[in-house]
Amino acid sequence: MKNLFISLLLASLAFASPVFAHHAVCDVEVVGEPWVRSTPPNMKITAGYMSLRNISDTDRRLVAAHSPVSGRVELHTHVHDMQTGMMQMRHVEHIDLPAGQTVALEPGGLHIMLMDLNTDLQPGTDVPLTLEFDDGSTLEIMAPVRRMTMGGHHQGHGQHQQHNHHRH
Repeated sequence: MKNLFISLLLASLAFASPVFAHHAVCDVEVVGEPWVRSTPPNMKITAGYMSLRNISDTDRRLVAAHSPVSGRVELHTHVHDMQTGMMQMRHVEHIDLPAGQTVALEPGGLHIMLMDLNTDLQPGTDVPLTLEFDDGSTLEIMAPVRRMTMGGHHQGHGQHQQHNHHRH
């Protein structure tokens, strides 16, 4: 009886081990280089941009993001307000990532909003981001901080449409 108890105890410990824990494999990859917009001193919000490719044959959703540099991270988009004629940011619950396709998170469109920043973000630093998907998988990335120029593009890369995050 004692041997049976010890065998059951050891078996239960083996299956509780992290080695046997289920971790979803991430079917989404970052294409190109992600980046986060630099902030002036004491600014408490900024945005992160990247292109995400769903390499699976199943639709996925980006459902959350996290970063130690901010107290809160949300997924956002821009919409055209028909009454005012202005572009406005809106929180979204998720970002669809169709199977086999690439989705751009860029100025003027979908993006990751970092709020309640606990530090100024200056070019030359990197921001850790954890992306969370609907299947429970996560993707950890480092996004370099870049300055947005008056033309709406960031340092050393292609053009993007400029938008104002200060209206949040």
